[in-house]
Amino acid sequence: VWNFAPASPGDGTLLMGGSCGSVWKLSSAGELVWRAGPAPPYKNAMCTPGGGALGPNGIFYNLYSRSAEPIGGEGIISAHRVSDGSLLWEKKMPMRGGQYPAVGQLGPDGKLVVALPLGDNTILPLMPEKAEEAFVANVLGPLRNVVYTLDAATGDVLW
Repeated sequence: VWNFAPASPGDGTLLMGGSCGSVWKLSSAGELVWRAGPAPPYKNAMCTPGGGALGPNGIFYNLYSRSAEPIGGEGIISAHRVSDGSLLWEKKMPMRGGQYPAVGQLGPDGKLVVALPLGDNTILPLMPEKAEEAFVANVLGPLRNVVYTLDAATGDVLW
């Protein structure tokens, strides 16, 4: 687990998303209730610092990528039923998923949506500041980032 920010549906259980797409539900005694999603691509893999968010609709949304590369790649968002972990829908996105999604209603009578922050991560400082700025600008290029919103029930892109 890269970033640890569990959610609880209020029944004493905890839900969490792993860095490579796995999702877990643990009982109040710390026992595994269910595990869903893909296994890591290899033993001890660390993919992205993505994670999950619990919606008011009883669905846990997990945003991740299958690669640890900080720049480029695709993101994946999955929707799992809290009661049993079943996959309701999954969608590949054009940029990497290295953050947590947000779930909420758009406007007072609006649709329930999942907001996805997608794009490149900044890299850790590797060298003196001026040299790093030149390295990023000349070798990596500009970082790309975007926000998508999806229909929480279907995964359809809204904007």
